[in-house]
Amino acid sequence: MRRGAIHLAFGTVAIVFAALALYDWSVFRHAQTVTREVHDMTINKSDTQDTPDAAGEVRLARAAALAKAGRVDDAQHLLDPLAAQSADRTLQTAALFNLGNLYLREAAGSEATGPIRSLPLLEQAKDRYRTALRITPGDWDARYNLERALWLAPEIPGDQDELDIKHQSTVRLRGAQSEDLP
Repeated sequence: MRRGAIHLAFGTVAIVFAALALYDWSVFRHAQTVTREVHDMTINKSDTQDTPDAAGEVRLARAAALAKAGRVDDAQHLLDPLAAQSADRTLQTAALFNLGNLYLREAAGSEATGPIRSLPLLEQAKDRYRTALRITPGDWDARYNLERALWLAPEIPGDQDELDIKHQSTVRLRGAQSEDLP
């Protein structure tokens, strides 16, 4: 009886490990397929050709490669459909995060500590990060990047229609008339 229980436990453990090995093998095969498709896209020079049968991960990797090469518009054209679809939430969040990063880099320019080049692009980046956080609230990378974007262009609570103009004070210069001053 004891011997049968030991054999049963050993068989159960062997089946569990076989299932884990099968799962790892399927993940490995999927990674190989994605790598092969990215390699084929690179060799065929189909930079902007978005094949509908390509895996979402392939399009995401291709968009990242295009953005790194400086072809922001092409990368945006690949990422927009991925961000709009809702079938795979992980892929959609990654596309929104990458779009936010793309807009943030474009808005900040080459030096991230300098002045902002484009406020509308920065607003687009904040919108993409917020959308990604609505889908996946625990995404700390998106939270951090949203915080950085808010640091670059803080949002003022209250009335947005009110203009932020400092009051002008009267300046008097000796020997100058008011029509002489601009």
